[in-house]
Amino acid sequence: MDTWNREELYAEIWEQPATKVAAKYGISSVMLGKVCRKLQIPRPGRGYWAKKEFGKPVKKIPLPEAKDLPVVQRLKQAPEVTSPASASPTPEPTDAEYQRILKIEALTVDPTAPRHKLVSAAAKCLMHHEPDNRGLVHAYWSETCLDVRVSKNSIDRALNIMNAVILQLEAEQFPVSVKQDHHGTRAQVFGQNIPFSIVEKLRQTRTEVKRSTYTDMETKYQPNGELEFRAGEDSYGYRKVRDGKTQKLETLISRLVGSVLREARDRAIRAEERRLEEIEERKRAQERFVLREQIEAEEKKVQELESWVTSWVRAQQTREFIVALEKLWGEKGHDLSAKSPKGERISWMKHQADRLGPLVESPPSILDRKNELSRSY
Repeated sequence: MDTWNREELYAEIWEQPATKVAAKYGISSVMLGKVCRKLQIPRPGRGYWAKKEFGKPVKKIPLPEAKDLPVVQRLKQAPEVTSPASASPTPEPTDAEYQRILKIEALTVDPTAPRHKLVSAAAKCLMHHEPDNRGLVHAYWSETCLDVRVSKNSIDRALNIMNAVILQLEAEQFPVSVKQDHHGTRAQVFGQNIPFSIVEKLRQTRTEVKRSTYTDMETKYQPNGELEFRAGEDSYGYRKVRDGKTQKLETLISRLVGSVLREARDRAIRAEERRLEEIEERKRAQERFVLREQIEAEEKKVQELESWVTSWVRAQQTREFIVALEKLWGEKGHDLSAKSPKGERISWMKHQADRLGPLVESPPSILDRKNELSRSY
């Protein structure tokens, strides 16, 4: 068991998104949030990382002093080792899109072709901007420009790479467009709009800074000249290809194009899976609707049966009461002839018993006109 170090965790939380910190320790973001609450560690708010990435001013909340904090332990996460013998190989996809990707990735692309109009426009845009507080040059949110975030010294190189990628995409009939927005550079591939960008990696330097009542760790950033090509969106994860020790992005143009196509293929597959899931869910919803109607119809029949039985029992009891009453009045010598008051009373009660009983046709009654009282004339 290890114990969380409050100061170290605070520094990590403000250096990179919580999802990456959580992945480092092999826990979920939810669990990491609970640890921060227990240790009273403030976390960046919504939009913090997006603003920071584009050089906008952000506020770092100092680590407050705290006493009597609990000791929070965590399990050491041992890396899982999968035996090669036990791992089943993933079958190679055979769909047309995948086969096309393989062919494109095998192509040799000239990275020195004439500049595309989008690249020429981006060069004019970026050359007039000053680096942000991390040393990166990028377009403003209101500008229509390729998504390039690099230092001044890397602009030409990044644009040349973007130029080769765009030309290759359009040569394969995948149009590229740019709009005013973060991740505004997109390629239309396999029915999907896939954003792509080039970002220069940063070297981080941490120094201890003494404040009035506490000591803080300050992080400074400096571009290191290493470029990274990204296909996808930062918030949802993306495919990346970066400069290596022996290979630079200029020699990997087909692979960069392939990463855009692979992202599009994956999204198309997920979209189709969602479509089929929605169809299945609609089917289940329709089945539930039919089932509900059947149940309601059955319940209505049961209620009708119960009503009939109740009415039948009441009719039987009423008739038994009439027989007993008629016998009693007869023994007392009352006149029970049809025209006598008690005779008419007995006749009326038998009439009502017939109205109650469900097994005989209900005779007419003044009560049948009750609904007329609610009519407006």
